[in-house]
Amino acid sequence: MSQRRAVGLVLTGAMCYGVLAAFIKIGYSRGLASSTMSGAQFIVGTILLWGFAIWRRRHIQKPSPTAVFKLLALGTLMGMTGSLYTACMQIVPVSVAVVLLFQFVWIGVLYEWLFQRARPDRVTLLSVAISMTGAVCAAGVLDGQLAQLSPLGIVLGIGSAFSHAGTLYASGKIATEVSPWLRGPLMATGALLLVLLVMLLFPPVFITTGVSWSGFWPLALIIGLLGMLVPTLCFMFGAPRISTGLATLLGSVQLPVSVLLAWLAFAEPISVLQWMGVSFILAGIAVAQWKRANNSPEQM
Repeated sequence: MSQRRAVGLVLTGAMCYGVLAAFIKIGYSRGLASSTMSGAQFIVGTILLWGFAIWRRRHIQKPSPTAVFKLLALGTLMGMTGSLYTACMQIVPVSVAVVLLFQFVWIGVLYEWLFQRARPDRVTLLSVAISMTGAVCAAGVLDGQLAQLSPLGIVLGIGSAFSHAGTLYASGKIATEVSPWLRGPLMATGALLLVLLVMLLFPPVFITTGVSWSGFWPLALIIGLLGMLVPTLCFMFGAPRISTGLATLLGSVQLPVSVLLAWLAFAEPISVLQWMGVSFILAGIAVAQWKRANNSPEQM
């Protein structure tokens, strides 16, 4: 697979998360709790991923028990991200939670430096700085939403950033010999096991009170597609082909997509500061892409 295609897959996966935010908003409007939609995302997404794995089973070699264990363990990072981020959104404003999660951009570069001794160059640092500035502006946290933040909410948000960056980093490094068609569902299973544990400790709304079956499951299917199936497969195929730093920077495209879709689909007012933030994030990605285009494949 060419690097250009790998970049396209990672961008597609990140954009799915941006579109997912719109359907999460629809779920909120129907009275669904965030834990309900998070549970649906992992349950439906895992089932869909295993469905594709069964469909492609003739082209998949049996993995070693060690590889299976590693991928299940890696999946818990994915589940941890969802659980921590959901808990964070219940304590702090959503816009602040988004910015806290977006710390994964520089954390991913930090992981690459610590674990691969790949010291970030000036272009990478510039890309991170531009993207992080854009995230703060695009999320609207400079419009007076920073008052009286809960320390617990901040810890949960930063924790979700570390786990998300860890997922992106390890997705391109662990058990890459296993077919992406099987790596995805194995990781999703590990994530689901963690989420189910959290659901047992803190039962979500659809278990304790019930929801409208006719209205919930179509939305759950879309959330599973956009939140698990498509992005997981995109990252499994694309992430091993590019650097962790580039993958995390490309992942920041989800916020501009979310902001733009909120404006187009829900007619939400977008401030000049938020438009500037979107522009900054896209500029950060452009700088990272410019660096990739001017480096040889061996350097990436």
